[in-house]
Amino acid sequence: MKKILATAPVIYPITLDELMMHCRIDDDTLYEYDYLNNIINSATEQAESITNRALLTQTWDCYLDSFPAGDSFKLPFGNLQSVTHIKYTNSAGTQTTMTVTTDYLVELNGDQCGKIVLPYGETWPSFTPYPSNPIVVRFVCGWTTAALVPFPIKAGILLIAADLYSVREQKLTMPNIVENKTLMNLLMSHRLWDEF
Repeated sequence: MKKILATAPVIYPITLDELMMHCRIDDDTLYEYDYLNNIINSATEQAESITNRALLTQTWDCYLDSFPAGDSFKLPFGNLQSVTHIKYTNSAGTQTTMTVTTDYLVELNGDQCGKIVLPYGETWPSFTPYPSNPIVVRFVCGWTTAALVPFPIKAGILLIAADLYSVREQKLTMPNIVENKTLMNLLMSHRLWDEF
């Protein structure tokens, strides 16, 4: 399953003020704000990678080569909010948009992975697929506000960001440098283990 981000989130799980307080940065120098915002972005991306989640509202396109053999398939990243559309393209290049409730149902499943499910008695469309990305599912996922992101994930982002802020050079592998086990414990407790 190929996944492409269509619309990025417009906010982060932690704020600039929260990072400055966590790192005990008292300096109000404006030139550092851009740097700190970039650190928040990088730390959030790393937390998303570790947890296999999209933390805040974002839109994704997932591409399938064929419909599944069973009557359902999961969507990645958890916290499914909605499915915008499912479209499939046949070998002639004709694209068809499927209809929710008639052709498929959507299971949101809370903070776990959402699912696309066939209604009772229905089957997936039978068609000769277009050779490149014949099926696309556009969906919106992630928590809707930063306040809803679980604190362990926010704490993990703060730890990553603080490390990026305080250690600006390359870390050398030495006996006295230890990986942060607390960080991994915080984030792994919220990891989605589904594979796509």
